[in-house]
Amino acid sequence: MWALFHSSFVKSQLLHVVLVPGTVAGLTVMSSRFLAAGAPRLGRGLAALPAPAAFLAGYFAVYHDFTFPPATVLSWVPWFVVALAVATSLASRIGAGFMTVALPILAAASATAVLLWPILGRDPPFMAVPLWAAATAVWSTLWLISGLRDVARRPLASVSLVASAGLAVVAPLSGSILLGELAAVLAVALVAIVIQAGPGGTPDLSDAGRATTAFVLGALVLDLRFYAGAGAGIIMALVASLTIGLATSLAIRRYPFKGPWVVLAPAIAASIPVAVAVGLAFRASQMGGGGY
Repeated sequence: MWALFHSSFVKSQLLHVVLVPGTVAGLTVMSSRFLAAGAPRLGRGLAALPAPAAFLAGYFAVYHDFTFPPATVLSWVPWFVVALAVATSLASRIGAGFMTVALPILAAASATAVLLWPILGRDPPFMAVPLWAAATAVWSTLWLISGLRDVARRPLASVSLVASAGLAVVAPLSGSILLGELAAVLAVALVAIVIQAGPGGTPDLSDAGRATTAFVLGALVLDLRFYAGAGAGIIMALVASLTIGLATSLAIRRYPFKGPWVVLAPAIAASIPVAVAVGLAFRASQMGGGGY
């Protein structure tokens, strides 16, 4: 066991996947609170950045790629995260309410086209267009639901944490350690945000944080399906995890849930499909397969 913890691979994972994003998220949250009184504008600006900053830091630690124009599918991910962070911040500053609907749809449509272009470009239009439309519809719908007040203000971080942690386990079982590392980076960033909220608090993601979380989860699921070769059942279980978790967060507002159950109930509901996805991925791994 000690030999395992002292191996270079485990040390690298702890540094790049855990320490880097966790530290960046924690420092950003603490800095925003520290500056809230003395420099409120700067404090509000930092409060919007824990999730995107932590993910970008972990991405660079794991993948080391910030090329432009992007050379690979994953090379597009940090550019989309930066663009979404800027767009959501500007939209909230100028009070553009329509952007809460338009931005997820536009981002999901454009990101699906870019990330799946190697596949869409080689397929005939009658196959490529329905694939693009279906992926965009599912992605943008979940993204829009995640922006609803009762979801975004309370359980979104915990539901996304469960989904990203499940994805971090499923991806290596499906043959892609890299996608698993990036999913783990997002999970660690969300863990840091949840911990900062405290045992009695409700973790809240900023507009930029919600956009980052929704985009990264969607991008990794697309890559897992079309490039790592994960089975359709695994993907459906991961999508069901988000759907059930977000639906539970909307349903519990009808009941007198208080305290941690507002956050825990959706997370527990989301964990059931995640367990199914892990089981399917484990069974598939025993039969061979793999991705990148």
